[in-house]
Amino acid sequence: MGKLSLSEIFSAMFGELKEEIKAANGFEFISKKFNQTFNLEKDLLDDDGKLNVHGEGTLYAWVIQYITEDKSLADRDFDANELHALFRQLINGCGIYGHQIGLRISNFIEYATQIDDPLILDRIMALTLQEDYAALGIDNDMAEFLVSTLSGEMLSMLMKDNLESYLLDWHGVTKHDYEVDKYAWLQRIKEAMGHRISEEASGKLEAVLGSTGGNKKNKVGAQSSEKLSANDMAKILFQEGNSNSNKADGSPKSANELASSLFKSQVTKKKEDKRTNKEVPKNLIAERTTPGKKLEIIDMNVDNFEEGAKILLCILLNHFTNEEFDPDLLQPDDLLGQLVNFDSQNIINISTNICHHFQELGNLHNPEIQYTANDPEKLSVGDIIAYAEDMVNDSESAYVRMMQDKKSE
Repeated sequence: MGKLSLSEIFSAMFGELKEEIKAANGFEFISKKFNQTFNLEKDLLDDDGKLNVHGEGTLYAWVIQYITEDKSLADRDFDANELHALFRQLINGCGIYGHQIGLRISNFIEYATQIDDPLILDRIMALTLQEDYAALGIDNDMAEFLVSTLSGEMLSMLMKDNLESYLLDWHGVTKHDYEVDKYAWLQRIKEAMGHRISEEASGKLEAVLGSTGGNKKNKVGAQSSEKLSANDMAKILFQEGNSNSNKADGSPKSANELASSLFKSQVTKKKEDKRTNKEVPKNLIAERTTPGKKLEIIDMNVDNFEEGAKILLCILLNHFTNEEFDPDLLQPDDLLGQLVNFDSQNIINISTNICHHFQELGNLHNPEIQYTANDPEKLSVGDIIAYAEDMVNDSESAYVRMMQDKKSE
């Protein structure tokens, strides 16, 4: 038997932990395998806010115990980076699974916000959007697209209030629009949410919609904890985050401030992003744009992947920066950071949506993607082209299978 990959080891570990969590109906359990009590949500971070690799009965201790005693790993050596990756992904996996089965995951939320790891919160939001906006046909891909592109303020509003009928009946948002042009669909939602924010600010919302949001919140709060769905629990966490933030300074928080405190808002990140020693070469953006140029996504294959990758990148750049980038003018060594004026959130938004286009999860600076830069600020146009080349040349990739299905229809 060959050396097990990190993903195979993670799957085996996570499978066992899910069984333990389910059997215990919580994160604390007595492991028959290791004859020891573990608490998976205990001491995830140390006093300095870093991953805690010390102590007994913690998730990290369980990982070390598993590696030491599991026979399938007897000849498997782990370096520090592999252990770190396993630990982080198991934290994320346990937090998300706990949410799905209705457990309180406040310690995992605290971990995610302190260490600036968005995966748990992003996944919770995606799951909630799928459940609460079923009438809009929101599926997993659509939900993840919204989470990766909407501002923190808009996501906060969607999470706290069910705006399903508002988006469907008042603004005509449908799944068909997404299937035709997902960026036009997104823009319609953004415009609808912009109207919503303006209406709330002017105090006209209740008169326009006959809102009963307050009653709805009371209904959720009145339910016993045993009857709360995982998504109801998520909403309570968001509401509690709001009330806790208010207590801290005695003044009410705006929707934008709430969002930034809960999941390191994209909006706030843009404002906090320090550009010390980061300069866009003079005239670079002007030299890469052509006003009025119309672009359309093309189906990529082994012959046109470079053209397709540049078109996809330019459409995303146009969407997130409002600059009219021209694929014919992009150079392989252009840094994505330079093209978005070193806006760190837009680097994440674009690299995430490129992966989504190829039916892959994550983003381009995932350490498992060997041909892109681990540092998101070092991602280049050439990296994106290389990623597209890899996708279209992999006969087992989800993108190639999707293209094959499309041709057979």
